[in-house]
Amino acid sequence: MGMHDDDDIKIAPSSFSEKAHMVDLGEEAARQFLEQKENGNIEKARILGKSFADDIVHIEDGPLKQPDKPRTQRELHHQIVLYSYVVNRVIAEHSPNSIVAQTCLNVFYTAIESASKALHKHVSDMAAFSLYVLCERTPNRSDDQIGVTYARLCDFEGASDVIEDGNDFYKRVYDHCWDKLIEIGYIA
Repeated sequence: MGMHDDDDIKIAPSSFSEKAHMVDLGEEAARQFLEQKENGNIEKARILGKSFADDIVHIEDGPLKQPDKPRTQRELHHQIVLYSYVVNRVIAEHSPNSIVAQTCLNVFYTAIESASKALHKHVSDMAAFSLYVLCERTPNRSDDQIGVTYARLCDFEGASDVIEDGNDFYKRVYDHCWDKLIEIGYIA
């Protein structure tokens, strides 16, 4: 090996430090998980995720029942999508940390998939789901933006009664999900 042959030799500490950093992150995540498991938050997240899923599984006779008027299949689909959006939002905004939030969401989606492939297709409608996310991120959005999006998705764009139905459903399920999350009593 000549003196110039060393030019293509790479010093490895940066890759070792990256691996050490990854190990540190993994150890930290494991530590946080154990902490959340020991304080009961992981079990509470599992119970909450299952409870949210049960609301969808029992949408026709549970707390999301629409007593005043029957729903079309399209409205039912978009109410399920909107409910899953609200579940994601409440969990993301009000869980003690991302490990607890992810546990709750994993149980939510797994329980729905186990209960019904058809229902899982509803909650997996990412195109419609993303429109609600866009509503949330729109600067200067109006209070009825969720209802406007809901009406558009139900093929009733601009129909004030459907916009109102969407807004009412959103407020009702947000309050419902918020109450469930408070009731579960996460340890901060």
